[in-house]
Amino acid sequence: MPVFLCRWPNGDFSIVKAGNKEQAIETLDEIGNAEGCPVTALRDFMVHFALTDVGDFELEDYGEMTRERIMRLAYPVLERALVKDAPTDKNGDFTEEGYAVIRNAVSKERERVVAKKAKEPRTLRGRGIKSVTDAPTSKVNRIVGRVAEKVLENFKGKGKTN
Repeated sequence: MPVFLCRWPNGDFSIVKAGNKEQAIETLDEIGNAEGCPVTALRDFMVHFALTDVGDFELEDYGEMTRERIMRLAYPVLERALVKDAPTDKNGDFTEEGYAVIRNAVSKERERVVAKKAKEPRTLRGRGIKSVTDAPTSKVNRIVGRVAEKVLENFKGKGKTN
């Protein structure tokens, strides 16, 4: 099952395992509506979590390929700043000017991605549900379809059937 990267407009990202992009968007609905966000499959994915003394988990590190792919796919402005544009000292540490370049790149990344307009649900009822819940359109369409099937199963029309 593929792993998907969702780049949120505020600069955050989420990673989810799902059968396809549509299922990934529906799963991401726990965080927010990802319909208009860039959602991309990741070929390589590895993270390491450390167990804390209070029984919680902290992200300790990404796999090397994971970080590279995330940067390339979701943060090209920041990647360029970190790799090429931000000045470093003789020890390879960023200078004050380098940190300013990085802060500027982060600011640009937070403004760079704008969610696209999502498709509207197929039915008027579905559009009403979406306006109240902000659920992904695919989920709304599926729910409306299931309810319609149940209603039609019990429907006894008048006259002859063709």
